[in-house]
Amino acid sequence: MRRKTRIIQISGLRGLLFAGFVVCCLAAGFIAFPAFVAMHIWNYFGQFIGLPVINAWQGLMLWAITAISGFIINDRKKFLVALKAPGQLSEDEVKTILERVKIHSQAQAINSMILKSGDVKPADKTEKSEETSEKEKENV
Repeated sequence: MRRKTRIIQISGLRGLLFAGFVVCCLAAGFIAFPAFVAMHIWNYFGQFIGLPVINAWQGLMLWAITAISGFIINDRKKFLVALKAPGQLSEDEVKTILERVKIHSQAQAINSMILKSGDVKPADKTEKSEETSEKEKENV
């Protein structure tokens, strides 16, 4: 079951410095840079529309609102969260997790079909009987 997996171990001062460097780079790349881009785009288009000028903190909040809205709206991607490391799961546990995922996906498909079928209106028997009685009256 195990494939060639590598585990990153942080040991010593060198490992802590490397981890700090990685965290700083990720924060700069996914938080600070998009915040400054959002700020500059807002300020650029604000000149034409008459919007107030925002600073870097407000750009950060604008980016946060945009990112969180994107995550909330885009719920099509599902994530599986396991509390154990993959190496610690036995084959039986992996099979049960995969069975649960399969059952969950089938249940979602069935639920969506049920919800879609709710849009179709069933034919009322009372309407048919009224129509036939009206036709009979017209024939007499």
